[in-house]
Amino acid sequence: MIAGLVLLVFVRFSTANIPNYTEHSFTQVVDHFNAAPIVTFQQRYLLTEKYWTQGVSHALFFYTGNEGPIDQFWDNSGFVFEAATHFKALVVFGEHRYYGQSLPFGNQSFDAGKVHYLTMDQAIADYAVLIQFLQSKYKFTRTVVFGGSYGGQLSTYMRFKYPFIVDGALAASAPIFQVAGIVSGELFWNGVTVDYNNSNSECPVKVRQGFKRLLDLDKQNSTGWANISKAFNLCDPINSTDDVNHLIGWIMNAFASLAMADYPYPTDFLGHLPAYPINVSCSYIMNASDVLSGLASGVGLFYKSNTSRC
Repeated sequence: MIAGLVLLVFVRFSTANIPNYTEHSFTQVVDHFNAAPIVTFQQRYLLTEKYWTQGVSHALFFYTGNEGPIDQFWDNSGFVFEAATHFKALVVFGEHRYYGQSLPFGNQSFDAGKVHYLTMDQAIADYAVLIQFLQSKYKFTRTVVFGGSYGGQLSTYMRFKYPFIVDGALAASAPIFQVAGIVSGELFWNGVTVDYNNSNSECPVKVRQGFKRLLDLDKQNSTGWANISKAFNLCDPINSTDDVNHLIGWIMNAFASLAMADYPYPTDFLGHLPAYPINVSCSYIMNASDVLSGLASGVGLFYKSNTSRC
């Protein structure tokens, strides 16, 4: 597991121990920072009172939702529930605006002139207003926010910006220093490389050789592009260097996602992945007949191109 920048590093309960939730909606304003016109939307949030006892419990544990449907984070954030059992906390997961079902303008939310309300400032303002609403209902006296990766950034920023609402923040693998330019932008990819090296020290060597072979084939134009398309089992064949560069982007995304989801148990979070997916990916890379096929098989674990055909 990447030590610095994984998407979510909260230890998960077994599936049987993830509590059920009730789903709710809260009327949010689209723009928290301009007075008029007032436009609203329904923000989804998930809640469990399993650990909460009115009049006895005192804490809210609030998950600051990331860039995705909030139920996915509920199913993969077991540490929040583990902590809630000890502190008898009310647990709420807020869905990030423009994701899941929390679309300010429905199917038109990403149209030009409407997508500019998708900002971190607006998102954490949503959470602050929602927490205040919940406080008026449940009368808790302490609020701790939780988040991983981008969600961890949001948790941190909430503690900075709304200290009168948030008493503490737990930010797992939040790339705060990298986004601020305090640490090298290569830190993340160094972490990915370390993960693969820990699985098999020869694995990163094979990956580099695979990239070199990919770039060498690109120089052969149509003949090389045909070989690349065949090796990666592509539905749409490579027809240009731009296509190759696009493919490289997808390869990098697969390596990053496998590292971020390198859990010791099967997950459906970023995709349907086995336990220890980096070990599996490395085994594909090392056992392939050539380095390009190994590169394709290694990332194919994430995209399922090893088992599916066009």
